[in-house]
Amino acid sequence: MHNVKEKRIYFDELAPRWIHDIDERSSRLGEIFAEYHIPVPAPVLDVGSGTGILLPLLRERTGMNASIVELEVSHEMLRLARDMNSTPGAIHYIQADAHTLPFPTNAFASAFCFSVYPHFSDPQRAIAELHRCLQPGGLLLILHLMGHRELNAMHGKARATVSRDVMPPVDVLARSIADAKFTVERMEERCDLYLLQAKRSD
Repeated sequence: MHNVKEKRIYFDELAPRWIHDIDERSSRLGEIFAEYHIPVPAPVLDVGSGTGILLPLLRERTGMNASIVELEVSHEMLRLARDMNSTPGAIHYIQADAHTLPFPTNAFASAFCFSVYPHFSDPQRAIAELHRCLQPGGLLLILHLMGHRELNAMHGKARATVSRDVMPPVDVLARSIADAKFTVERMEERCDLYLLQAKRSD
């Protein structure tokens, strides 16, 4: 298990390469949000926000005045997000660890985890923190643009810092999410999509 400092250094170094196919991934994300009618109730927490790839979609669906928090462990990812996104409105860029979220209880109406879940060193703790920070009935979305087998194979070829960061099959994750007091509303997995949508059930 690698600590937060190692992950921060790894993603700081990765940040400049993270944007090489951003247009293609943004287009695919737009299609997914439209196809699955994904709601975006505000205030919004974007966990592991990277270079802000979700930000235009989130802003488009929340309106100019809604609060969106871009939360990322990597300083360089956040710096690029600020530089690349001129989206107006109440957008807050916060460098922090998802395992110890610096927010009060019931602070958000939705939380989005795009391409970040395998990198949680302690997934149960991170999900518990998301549960705490979501309002009752709040939305949790876990999303990847590939299935767990493809994702795990990709990480297995990467540097040691993330080579053991694995994603479980979506039905296995759904059971863990349900045990953490979420109601799973939708789950789907195929080679080019991993999607789990749930709501805080208490």
